[in-house]
Amino acid sequence: MNDTFLLLQPYLQGTGTDEPCLLVADENLIDIPFTSLDSSVQILSNRFDIAHQAQIANCKSLFNDFDFSVFTSASFKRVVYRVSKEKPVTHHIINHSLRLLADDGELILLGAKNEGIKTYASKAAVYFNTRATVAKHGNNYLATICKNKASTSAAEKRLLALKTPYESLAPVIACNGNTLYSKPGLFGWNKIDRGSALLAQHLDGFFADFATPPATLLDLGCGYGYLSLMATQAQNSLHIVASDNCAAAIIACRKNFAAFNIAGEVLADDCASSITGTFDALICNPPFHQGFKTDSRLTEKFLQSASRHLKHSGRALFVVNQFVPLEKLARPLFAHSEKIIEADGFKLVVLSKS
Repeated sequence: MNDTFLLLQPYLQGTGTDEPCLLVADENLIDIPFTSLDSSVQILSNRFDIAHQAQIANCKSLFNDFDFSVFTSASFKRVVYRVSKEKPVTHHIINHSLRLLADDGELILLGAKNEGIKTYASKAAVYFNTRATVAKHGNNYLATICKNKASTSAAEKRLLALKTPYESLAPVIACNGNTLYSKPGLFGWNKIDRGSALLAQHLDGFFADFATPPATLLDLGCGYGYLSLMATQAQNSLHIVASDNCAAAIIACRKNFAAFNIAGEVLADDCASSITGTFDALICNPPFHQGFKTDSRLTEKFLQSASRHLKHSGRALFVVNQFVPLEKLARPLFAHSEKIIEADGFKLVVLSKS
């Protein structure tokens, strides 16, 4: 069981009132026992896999980019949240929690000291115009902030800082007279990932090695769509399916597909698990972090998906950190693997089934 969840579980057993409880879940709460939750608990997640797990467990669950407008004011007696890796996400969620809570409702925050939990608890208390109760549990701290009658007075003046509204798409890079957009909530949202940049530099050579130019491509873990765009520039006849687990990525990638007239579709999915088709080509810059923690299982998960979705004559191009044993992990799934370059802490590996 997720160790973090054990600390949150007592707050997810029902409030004893008519008001339900809201669990805000990002990637840090993957694989928790949703069947153990009280029926009064609702789950909102920006991760497709988490929302899907909750639905399978017959929990009330929503998947979106932390869009709290779907809830009316004072809907919950408790909002429970394990803080996110990105500060803009955490500030956004705390800012909306005050409106969501009924009078005398509680905001429950959990995180480690090096994740900024003490600062978040202090800022949330100022925003709520009250004091936070903070308790240490090993490496984690659990904070309780209560809404009182004074909380809503001039609350808009105490909002936690965001450089831009969380919902807004922001320009990242200019390309061919147009602009690629991204947004907070997406890992590395305001830059071009170095690994992706390395992969993009070798797309021409990757496509040139096909006996027949590929017609279809799967961008597995597409982010805001940078690699899809680079692929269409290297091979302009491609039909691309881009897939990601993160709601913010889907919003940004769809914006960029439309802006650059990329032929294809953008799908929210858990590592393309619901996609049934196979593809001539596949590109992937897989994550190796699950929230704050490194998770080697992610590489295996993406390799398994690539194997399922690649045609027998197809080829996949992966970029990973140099320390990831991709070639070894790929052996049971692919007939051939070739490392084509190692640079700047990354390596590119071409995989094929034949």
